[in-house]
Amino acid sequence: MKTFTETQRTGWTLTELLVAMAVASVMTAGLVTGAVTIQRSFAASRHHVESQAQQMRLMDFMGLDLRRALTVGTADGGLQITIPDYYDAEGEARDPQITRGLATYGAAPIAISYRKDGTTIYRTEGTAVTALASDVSEFQLTFLNSGQSIQVGVTFLPKFQFSGNRNKENVRLGTATYTNTLLRNKRLP
Repeated sequence: MKTFTETQRTGWTLTELLVAMAVASVMTAGLVTGAVTIQRSFAASRHHVESQAQQMRLMDFMGLDLRRALTVGTADGGLQITIPDYYDAEGEARDPQITRGLATYGAAPIAISYRKDGTTIYRTEGTAVTALASDVSEFQLTFLNSGQSIQVGVTFLPKFQFSGNRNKENVRLGTATYTNTLLRNKRLP
């Protein structure tokens, strides 16, 4: 008959089980932390790409409207533009009529306005209101060269920031986009 010391062990001791559980817990915590970090990084990257797309869309709309503007005004922090009504009710292009050196298209000009409400910039054409950009911090309008050129600046708020850095110099304040557009028609006061 075998003695107790000669028999083989078939199970784990309590100490081995506790050490294995501790190692597994540390590995699981590392995996969860890594997964959360990857998800936050993905969300920040997605927001950055969406903000850039909104910036390009906003500047494209404004550039197009400003290049064809008959009048441009900046009142109450917004931008007011009138453009010719190039198309009739059926969508056909109107032929311009030249009167005293000015091209008119036979219909009243269309009023377009850009305004910031909260953190969103809206474009209004007639009764149609379109939200063009969100997370906007500042919407700055400046006329240059006696009213023949307009500079538009838009600053977008950063949605994600590294909160561990207390140094104010390294904190990202926002993404700023600027455009200068030469007005084809004289600005009216």
